[in-house]
Parts: sequence; C-alpha cells; structure tokens
Amino acid sequence: MLTASGNLCRASRAARATWRGSENCGPEDGGLDASGLAGLGLNGPAQARIAQSLTQLRQQQNREMVPEILPTADLSRKLMCRTVQCGVGLQATYGLMIEALDFCWSSRAEEMLSATFALHRQEIQLLAGLLGGKALSDMASPTPGGIASLNAQLQTIVAKSGAPGLAEMFRLFCFLIAEVSSDVRIARGEVAPAEGEIEISDNNMQFFKLGAETGQPVIFLHGLVDGIAGVQRLQSQFRTGGFRVYAPLRCGYGQSGPVPPVECGIDVFIDQLESLIERENLRRPILLGHRGGAAFTHIAARRLRDRVAGAVIVSGVTPVRKMRELSALPGYSRMIVSAAAYGPGLMPLAVKLWARSVRRNGPMTLLRQKSRPAAKRADCHSDPQLAALLQASHDLTLHQGGAGLIADAHWVVSDWCRHIDGHSAPVVYLHGDDDQVTSVERLQQAMGGRKNVQVRLCRDGGSMLLYSRPELVLAALEELAGT
Repeated sequence: MLTASGNLCRASRAARATWRGSENCGPEDGGLDASGLAGLGLNGPAQARIAQSLTQLRQQQNREMVPEILPTADLSRKLMCRTVQCGVGLQATYGLMIEALDFCWSSRAEEMLSATFALHRQEIQLLAGLLGGKALSDMASPTPGGIASLNAQLQTIVAKSGAPGLAEMFRLFCFLIAEVSSDVRIARGEVAPAEGEIEISDNNMQFFKLGAETGQPVIFLHGLVDGIAGVQRLQSQFRTGGFRVYAPLRCGYGQSGPVPPVECGIDVFIDQLESLIERENLRRPILLGHRGGAAFTHIAARRLRDRVAGAVIVSGVTPVRKMRELSALPGYSRMIVSAAAYGPGLMPLAVKLWARSVRRNGPMTLLRQKSRPAAKRADCHSDPQLAALLQASHDLTLHQGGAGLIADAHWVVSDWCRHIDGHSAPVVYLHGDDDQVTSVERLQQAMGGRKNVQVRLCRDGGSMLLYSRPELVLAALEELAGT
C-alpha cells in the first residue's frame, strides 16, 4: 500500500522482497520512486497510471476509484490497483493498494465465465479488456455512451457474479480462471495432481487428489498399465460435476510401499483403503475401478459394503482361465498375462520387454486394443495431449521396476470371483460390446445371478471406455451419488 504522497507504508513479505526503491521517497524527494514499481514488474505506462492515481488522491479526487488491472512483465500476473480508506471521519486517510492477481486469460476462461455467470459477448469483451490491463477510460473512447455506459455494464456483471463489489469480483474471476488453467495443466499431464500418503503398519500408500475440493467422494482404483491417466484427464469434468476424487496407488506402484505376499495383497490394500476413508473423513465414497483394478474394486465393495455408496467398474477384466482367452489380448497384455499364468518366474523379464516396447512405440501403445475401428475411439487415440499424460502414469507404474504390475497380474489369472460371493454394495459394470480383452459373454457368465450387480453394455465401445466414453462413467457416478 502506498500513501497519497507515494510512500510505501505496508507490504507483504513477497512484495517487500521485490520492492527495490526507498520506502520514504515521495513528491518532496522528486516524485514517486519508479524503481520500486519496476521491481513489481510494472512498465512505464503502468507506473504512469499509478502516479496519476496518486496525484488525484492528493488532490482529494478519485477516492471512489474504479479498481484497475495493470499488466506486468510476467504474462501470468497482473496487479490490481485501487484506493482504500484507513480510519473514519475526519481522521480518515486514503492510500493506494496494489495486489497481485495470478491468472492467464484464454478462450477457455471466456467460455467458463460466460457459462457460469450468463455473460453475453459484449460483457466478456469488456472483462477481457480490463483483465488484460486496459484502462477503462481508454476503452470508453470508441464506446457509445462513453465511460458511463461501461460503468453500467460493470455493475451488471457484478450483480450477475454475486460479488459485493468490483474488486471482489475481479478476485473471484481471476481465482476461477487460474483454477481452470490449473485443471487443464493437470489434465494434460504437465503438472501432477496434489498428493498425500497413508501409513498403516509397516507399509504406506501414496495417493493423488483430483476434481473438486468438496463434494461426493470417489476413490479410483487403477488398472495395471495406464495408472491414473484415465481419471487425471477428467480433472475439469470432476470439478464441474462436484466429484472429489482420490486415486491411491497400490503397493509396488509409484512411491507406495513394497509389495506384500501375493495372497495378502488385497487384504493389505483394503486396510489402506479403510485408513484413507477414515483420515480424509470420506462419507460413503463411490469406488471407481478400471480394467485390471476390477478385482480390487469389486472385493472392496463387498467387504466395505456399509461404508461405500457402491462401485462403478469400467472395462473390467475378469479372471483369464483358458488359453483361448489369451489370444484376444493385445500383444503386451498377452505376454504379461501368459507369464503370470504359466511362468511366474518370467514376469520380471516380460515387464522389461513390455517397457522397452512402450519406449520404442510411444506411450499411446498403452491404449492399443484389438477391435474394429470406431470414430469415438479414433478421436481418443489421436489426441496428442494424451501422450504426455500416459507417459507420466507409465513412469509411476514402473517406479519400482513394475513390482505392482507383477503382483496384480496374479489376480488376472486367479479366480477372484469367490471373494465377491454374498451381500455387496451396488456394483455397476460399464462394458464395451466390442471389448476384446474381456468378452461380454465372459463378463456376464462371471457376474450372472449376483445380487446388486449390473452389467451395462455400451455400443461401439472397446476396452477403453474411460477414455472414449467418459460421459457414461460420469453419469453412472452421478446415479450412485444420488442413491
């Protein structure tokens, strides 16, 4: 905060660290200290606008100044400048407050603000100009009605936003824009989601947090090869839908603990799952399982039936028990599952060969499937932004040399269906009618006659519904959230 004379009277630690000028330099010392403002990243025209505001303040003008957004050398940072009153009555003094707003205006931001607050194109253009650093007076020149018309538009926008004032509205909009930008970066794999860790006994579990800060909790149980990529790319949709998503990594993946004995794997994971529910105070979370995580998801829905709202299992892999069922698997999956079934000692070699294949052919090979062409899946497979996300998840999978994948493959070739007998929380299987990894017949045979279990077939769907038909997954989550 600057006094009307241009002195620095208050500053946060971050602002004081960048302020390069003298704190006692005012008009009597030759004017406002430009070096201090330059340290904040303000260029000459922006500094001139601040100097003009201070001049008007000293002349007891513009005390009801409309907050201005000033550009800086950093394109992702703007500074909001406004007058503030200190004290009341005759003892009141006025200063100029400068505060940072970190955001990047984009077409995505325009769409979000327009849809959220019902802003029309003219209002969006006004916001784009102001948040881009233009002065209201400069924007008023070519506008019919001049500055009075723009002020009226601003008050309409403030009313639509529900904010108590213009400064608060700017803060709200910039926060939401920054949130959208962060969601996009997470969904593209440019940055990792927020993470945490659960410790139980001598083991630990790493988990990631996605989606909304509050709302219906969802726990994602990943498959064997693509990790959390499938839900990470839905970051924006989860936030918009009000889903608070937790994505724990099982033992042997990422920075979770070492793999326990195979026969104890599910018991250890469900213990960790219970600890996650308790620590994060999750009330009736929905389990969301993907592909090879089907066994863990369904068994957890059975054992935690009173603590969870249900489970959605997408493209679930049922136990492979016959040689002919292996022939339908893609090459790398067939190699790993064959080793798990007939030569467990060869599993480390199979995983190394698979990892080499991914390095050679690129991470998009993780989505490869044997199925007839379909437009929806082609769109998914041709998404260039998905490659970086898959690569990050693949690295998590192999962080411990693929130990988790090797352990989990045991449950792909073992009859885990005996663990889901009896009463369970509702379980919904979303399955593509063209899924060549687990055929519809095999899934229906495994789940036929079980109470509280539904199998929903998705037309023209392969084994990657989480990527190609996410709207079906979100609809199923919403359905369970409403029960």
